[in-house]
Amino acid sequence: MHNSFGYYVARSQRYILGLTAAFGVLGIAFGLSGLLQSGTISKRAKRYPSASNATTVALAVESNRGYKLFEKNCAHCHGNDARGDEGPNLHSLTKSDSRIATIVKEGIKGEMPAFRKKFNEADVQALVSYLRTLTD
Repeated sequence: MHNSFGYYVARSQRYILGLTAAFGVLGIAFGLSGLLQSGTISKRAKRYPSASNATTVALAVESNRGYKLFEKNCAHCHGNDARGDEGPNLHSLTKSDSRIATIVKEGIKGEMPAFRKKFNEADVQALVSYLRTLTD
């Protein structure tokens, strides 16, 4: 048994140092998490906060691929920012993903060409994923 006052002071200091280190690590982890994620999470993933990190990354990759397809195939009518030119504004679409996919594949007679021969199903889903990131 230790009756020395110095022993208790040293023990208290180690305890306080341990708590400080633990809170410091937690603070850094929570503080950096927002910074690390802010550049990689797509807007669609932010609308669905229950998505896991793997799902979030997959959505970001898919919507990025959709953006590249949009740039090459759609921007000349819908505008580089998808706010409309010859074609309509594509921000904040209210149609279902299925309906958007059908429009992309089948087109709109006299207004929009069909892309079913040019895009496979994965391409169409990537475009839909990108369009879901476009909010006002």
